[in-house]
Amino acid sequence: MNLHDVIEAYIAFKRVLGVRLESEAGVLRAFCRSMGEIEIESVQPEAVLAFIAGQGPITRNWKQKASVLRSFYRYAVGRGFVLSAPLPTMTPKFPPTRVPHIYSTEELKRLLAATTMLDTPRAPLRALGYRTLLLLLYGTGLRLNEALSLTLNDVDLANRLLTVRNTKFFKMRLVPTGPKLTRALADYAQQRSQRLLTPAGRDSAFFATARSGTRWHCAVTEELFRRLRKHAVVCREGDARNQPCLHDLRHTAAQHRLIAWYRSGRNVQQLLPQLATYLGHVDLSSTQYYLAMTPELLHEANQRFARYAQGGYRHA
Repeated sequence: MNLHDVIEAYIAFKRVLGVRLESEAGVLRAFCRSMGEIEIESVQPEAVLAFIAGQGPITRNWKQKASVLRSFYRYAVGRGFVLSAPLPTMTPKFPPTRVPHIYSTEELKRLLAATTMLDTPRAPLRALGYRTLLLLLYGTGLRLNEALSLTLNDVDLANRLLTVRNTKFFKMRLVPTGPKLTRALADYAQQRSQRLLTPAGRDSAFFATARSGTRWHCAVTEELFRRLRKHAVVCREGDARNQPCLHDLRHTAAQHRLIAWYRSGRNVQQLLPQLATYLGHVDLSSTQYYLAMTPELLHEANQRFARYAQGGYRHA
């Protein structure tokens, strides 16, 4: 059977099961283009290895590609499209996993102040929009794609509630917003309604482009952040891959929430499931990834333990 046909059948099968498979589908289609017009049983192990390895040094992409192809070939072998999987049997040594950057309050202030550089005659509302986006990501812990997928209907300012539909796990969730964040959203929404197009009415994108009123593109938004970060001098040692990114705001939101709970004497273990739900996680193990130990968090945990040891700790 043709490789292309098996890949498309696999993608359709996974999506019927409720798996989004966006990045994985991209990997599989790139694999198909790399192999060319070929029957699936004609794919050679050396060609698969060349695709997975790519050009340049080994990165975490090696592991991602191998994982995607491993899942695909389990499907293909299980259905008799091919007898065995032509996948590499040896795994190379990978570089260390990137450690998320937890933004300090001062860094967040510099990033917000630097958004003024983003306005241009062709994008007069971009600075305000980007400032609002940063506040939203930090204030709610939304994923970037979730934030950019919000429509005008999804932002309920009266009830201080966001309806998040385009989630990682295909589940809609409601996310409350605090008074300060709601005011920031309202200020942008007012300007957006007066100065930007609404091609789909209330179903138009909340964060919209000046030219067509369509939603911001993730890649463009991330590139703007790189410019913003450099302008605000928010950086850390290491190569370009190690620098702070937009997704780190999600990590920062979770960390700062945990620290605030410690400082107010709240029962953190009892509240963690609520944090998981707020972030859109299906279980606590996913949330734990966002709670890496930092000096500030370690200090608060130590303070909590000291009060407990002295008999002065009470759950709030």
